[in-house]
Amino acid sequence: MSPRVHLILSQKGGVGKTTLAVNLAAVVAQTLGSDPAEPTVLVASIDPQASAVWWAERTNLDTLPFDFEQMDDDSDEVAKLNGRDEYEHIFVDAPGSLARPTVLARAMDAATDVVVPMNLEPLAYAPTEKTVLDLVKPRNLPYRVVRNIWDRRDGRSELDATTKWLDEQQLLYTNTVVRRFKMHTTASAEGRVCTQYPPGRTAAEATNDFLHLALELGYGGRSS
Repeated sequence: MSPRVHLILSQKGGVGKTTLAVNLAAVVAQTLGSDPAEPTVLVASIDPQASAVWWAERTNLDTLPFDFEQMDDDSDEVAKLNGRDEYEHIFVDAPGSLARPTVLARAMDAATDVVVPMNLEPLAYAPTEKTVLDLVKPRNLPYRVVRNIWDRRDGRSELDATTKWLDEQQLLYTNTVVRRFKMHTTASAEGRVCTQYPPGRTAAEATNDFLHLALELGYGGRSS
């Protein structure tokens, strides 16, 4: 049976693709009871900036509930991701531009669905729309935009404006909003994923955003 390949994609940088990829992988692996000795979840980075590599180098990989691979310019290996049947779910961290178009095209060929994160600022509007209209819709891939890195201290004005814009453009988006938590920022430097945060109410809230998102997207099991 083939794995489900989830492409985390946006033409804009700084929207939290890597954080979304590794933490979705973490909660899905935990939900599935993935054994760190034989993980059934993989994070594959095709980003030449290698943000996920920087994060992984600070991590004890033996403690992660998922595998991690950096894929550089080998588009053939990327194209074979949907044949990696040792995994149930593969999360692909894509570049924040159209760099490496051949590799990106192979990832889209292998993808089961696409997650398009956007932060809540007008500068993210056009890249989000172009990502969906130019890359995702021509391939008829299922997708959802995720309103990401919402800082509740700023109130709801930016969130409501972004939601209104998404409705006006008729772009599909998740009900789940991923909030900004300081621990997400420091976790990359500390080499942690959300399921490894110290116990506490804030950590539970931060982790629950990714758990709720994974549940909403239906990430729990293999495709046939």
